[in-house]
Amino acid sequence: MKSALYPADCYTWLVIALTAAAIAVVPPMPRLWAVGWLCALPLLAWMASSAIAWLGLFLGAALLLPPLPASFGNSGAHPAVVLAAFGVYAGLIFAHRWRCAGSSVIPAAAVLIAVMAASVPLALIYSGPEVAVGSAVRVLLFALGPFVLAYVEWGPGRSLAHCGAGPARLLFATGVLSAILACVDFFYQLPAPAGYSPQFIWFADRVLRRAQGLFYDAGALGNMCAFFLVMAVVAIMLTGRAVVNRWLAAVGAIPLAAAMVFSYSRAAVLNVVVATIVTIWLKRCEVRWIRTAATVVAAGVVVVLALGWLAPGLAAWWMARARKTVELAFSASDAALSGRVSTWQAIISFIIEHPARVLFGVGYKTLPYSDVLGHPVIADNTYLSTLIETGVAGLAALCALHVAILRATYRVARSAERTAAFYGTWAFSFWTGEMVQMSAADLLTYWRLLPLFFFVIGIAILKGREQSA
Repeated sequence: MKSALYPADCYTWLVIALTAAAIAVVPPMPRLWAVGWLCALPLLAWMASSAIAWLGLFLGAALLLPPLPASFGNSGAHPAVVLAAFGVYAGLIFAHRWRCAGSSVIPAAAVLIAVMAASVPLALIYSGPEVAVGSAVRVLLFALGPFVLAYVEWGPGRSLAHCGAGPARLLFATGVLSAILACVDFFYQLPAPAGYSPQFIWFADRVLRRAQGLFYDAGALGNMCAFFLVMAVVAIMLTGRAVVNRWLAAVGAIPLAAAMVFSYSRAAVLNVVVATIVTIWLKRCEVRWIRTAATVVAAGVVVVLALGWLAPGLAAWWMARARKTVELAFSASDAALSGRVSTWQAIISFIIEHPARVLFGVGYKTLPYSDVLGHPVIADNTYLSTLIETGVAGLAALCALHVAILRATYRVARSAERTAAFYGTWAFSFWTGEMVQMSAADLLTYWRLLPLFFFVIGIAILKGREQSA
């Protein structure tokens, strides 16, 4: 025990010394920041006593805290970034607990990060220093997800292998609370957080901002709701003693479904539909159909009645929009997909006209902030944006990551142990839906959600490894 605490003592005293020196030499105004950092030292000491403390704070902050009203980047600073730095601190403190185990997901994610980083100099060439700096920052933000995965699978977070379904229940409660806050935000049209995307619903008599809750845009909210709705579906369908109470999962699914509806993210709905089909296929021999159907129908009736009572006009508008999407899909696909087809055609034309640029890429996450295509473009397609920004190598690395995640989680989903099967089915089914949703949204930009997804994938892999040991 003494040897385990010794590194923590060294790092903590080093931070205290540096902070005291900073307070002594800096001008009065920046001293406020230094004093704030000094107040964070008890938090550092607490993290030094627990290898997984920062994970709970980091994921909770990503789901429940809004961006800070600070002028930083395109979307403002966020507290989760600071807590991610604490994660690096925790990784150093517990460096003796890192063990490199056999894994295909972490190397695949590392290759993708390396390709993204290699594209940053191209962003400097094609788009200038300001966009290149933004590209480098977004590479680091994406890397937070694989870092969480490595921390859980190879690092001190391996202790989570013995935590059962506790992390899933806590995450689900946090996700439901975030969805409730999003519903409140939508009904009362609260002031949008810093750096929000201007996404609105246009009615004849008023204009409403789409539900985005505490996230930067409505798409991220919809993606978060899809993640936890898939968890509820898995909890309801699995046989035997429930890892997560089925009726509590059904009740929690109500605000999640409402928030997803109010985000008006059709791609998130598609994600849930695909993941549900995959779950049914994966557990086709285990599902108790009558109980599952009764639970799903009951939850669905409550959602419909609640939406019809609370917001009849909005619910009818959403249904009309969904029906119009289906009708236009066969006659005017560009209108059905909110102009995405025109954007994709422009990107494909650029690929055909500039094959040399596309071979190596033009810089990760530069399209929305540069004139590489003649004007800023939001691709709304992860595969096209990855190809044009990071080149053929980037698209190949993304596909390899998909394959690695599906292979690793599928094996766990087939486990006979209930908790392992729960995490494996949840991760496998959701990531399948996520791959489909990537065709209509650039999900790699949701850096606050990717660590959450990789966290569950990491626990699933841990559970599978525990069963095979």
